[in-house]
Amino acid sequence: HLLLHAPKAFWQIGLVQFFCWFAFLYMWNNTTGGIAETVWGALDPKSEGFQEAGNWTGVLFAVQAIGSILWAMVLPMFKNVKVGYSLSLVLGAVGFISTYFIHDQYLLFLSFILIGCAWAAMLAMPFALLTNSLSGKSMGSYLGLFNCTICLPQIVAASLGGLILKMFTTEGSIPPEVNMLVLAGVFLIIGACCVSIIKESKDK
Repeated sequence: HLLLHAPKAFWQIGLVQFFCWFAFLYMWNNTTGGIAETVWGALDPKSEGFQEAGNWTGVLFAVQAIGSILWAMVLPMFKNVKVGYSLSLVLGAVGFISTYFIHDQYLLFLSFILIGCAWAAMLAMPFALLTNSLSGKSMGSYLGLFNCTICLPQIVAASLGGLILKMFTTEGSIPPEVNMLVLAGVFLIIGACCVSIIKESKDK
């Protein structure tokens, strides 16, 4: 009953969420393999370079967290929430796509700081926009149901990830996981475009 009578913003923000969480699942699953190829030239998971990439991935995720904290302090300065939201996702997309072109492990700090901008917006903006669209009745239930827009996209992404990666892989070669990071950037751009359809006012 609640879903049938959910405000339009519930589904509109959920659409943005779909592409965002699709993107970040691919980041978590493919960063090590992606940077192992582009930075260390390592394709064998048993190689020393691949292990170095795995260690560096932990550092990059820490940089992403720092970037998200810094950007979280900037977000309240945007008078238009949707502008701040979409800009953050675009910055994250630039970060993801740049990993394809960067071959220096330290320059990747910039990529993941930008990815942190998207992460900060993803953790704050959707719930803020949804809360603003609710009249107060059943707000707790709607916020609980809204968590499905976090888990369901990841289930779909995980189910399709192997098939998508196979499309980028030539027979007999190691899967180019960095392409999945570029795809993550594309998904964030689509998500940023979807922000424009979000209805901010309360439904009657």
